[in-house]
Amino acid sequence: MDRPTVEAVADRRGLTAFLRVPETIYRGDPRWVPPLRRDERARLSPSNPFFAHAEAQLFLARRGREVVGRVAAILDRWHQERWKDGAGFFGFFESVADGAVAEALFAAVREWMRGKGLARLRGPFSPSTHDVCAVLTEGFQYPPRIMMSYNPPYYPALLEQAGLRPIHELLSYEVDVPSVLPEGIGRVAAGASARGARIRSLDPARLPAEAETFRQIYNAAWAENWGFVPMSQAEMAWMAAQLRQVLVPDLALFAEWEGRPVGFFLCLPDLNPALRLLRGRITPWGLLRFLWRRRRVDTLRVILLGVIPEYRRRGVEALLLQEGFHAVRRLRYRLAELGWILEENAVTRRAAERWNARLVKRYTLYEAPVSD
Repeated sequence: MDRPTVEAVADRRGLTAFLRVPETIYRGDPRWVPPLRRDERARLSPSNPFFAHAEAQLFLARRGREVVGRVAAILDRWHQERWKDGAGFFGFFESVADGAVAEALFAAVREWMRGKGLARLRGPFSPSTHDVCAVLTEGFQYPPRIMMSYNPPYYPALLEQAGLRPIHELLSYEVDVPSVLPEGIGRVAAGASARGARIRSLDPARLPAEAETFRQIYNAAWAENWGFVPMSQAEMAWMAAQLRQVLVPDLALFAEWEGRPVGFFLCLPDLNPALRLLRGRITPWGLLRFLWRRRRVDTLRVILLGVIPEYRRRGVEALLLQEGFHAVRRLRYRLAELGWILEENAVTRRAAERWNARLVKRYTLYEAPVSD
C-alpha cells in the first residue's frame, strides 16, 4: 500500500476537497449530521473575524489520488498574548482508520508550528474554543447534539498513535425536563428578584446590540477559565449572524441587576435531526424537509449559563434557571443535554446530578510537544 502524502491547501480547489473529506469518512453513518458546506467555507474564510488575530494552514492527506484525511494547523496570537504557553492548535481533523495517515498529517502540523516558534500542539478546536471542539471518546450510542463534535470511535487511537495525549475531559449530561423545579431554586430566585434582579428575553430586532451585551458578560464570566480568549466585537457579531436562524428568544435570557446586565442563560433547539435532511446543502426540497422536521424537535442543548464574578452567589443563577425552566416547559421540550462541562468543574457537575442528569458523553482534548 502506498504511503500517504500530505499537501498544503493553497487554492479554492484544495479548499473544496478539504470541505468534502467528511463525506468520505462518514458515508453510511446514520448518526452523522453533515455541516452546511457554505457555513464551513465561511468558517475557514479570511472574512471570519477570528482570523483578524489568527492564522491557519489547511492540510490534505492523499493516498495516490484519493483524499484520505485532513487537518488544520492554527496559530491564535491573542491566545499567545493571554496565556504565553507556546501552544498552537489543530482542528477540523478527519481521517480514515489508518494510523499512517494521522501520523503524516500531524507531522505536517508540527513542521508548520515549528516554523511559527510554537512549542506544543493542542486540540481539536475548529477553529477556537468558542467553536466545536474536542474528540468524542464515549457515548457513541447517543445522537450528536447541535454544535457538538462527533467522530468515529477509532479517532482517539489515531491521535495517540500520532503522539498526542489527553489533557482535559469534557462531559455532557442528559436530563428529562422535570415537571417542577426543586423547591430550593424557587426560594433563592425569589430572594434575588426581591433584591433587584430581573430576567428578560433576547430581542431579535436588536440582535447586534444584544450580541454586544452578551459578549461583555461572556468575556467577564469566563475570563479565568482554562484556555479562554475573549471574543472581539466582530467575532461576536459574526457568530450572532450565524446563529440568527436557530435562536429562540425565550431560550436566550439576560439577567439584569438594577438595570445592569450581569448574566445570561442560552439554550438552542437540537436541530440536528432536521439539519441531517439537508445533506450539507440547501435545496428547495431539502429546505421543505428541514422545515417539516424542525416543527417536531423536542430536545434542546443547554449551552451556557454565566454570571459576572461580582454578582455570583446572589441568586442570579437560580433566577436564570427558574425562568429558563419555565420557557422550556412552555415550549414543550422533553429532553435537554447539558454540555459541555469540564470534568474538573465539580460545582456544575454536582448541580447536574442533583437534577438526576445522566452522564452520556465524554469528549477529550489532546496535546503533544511540537518537537520530539
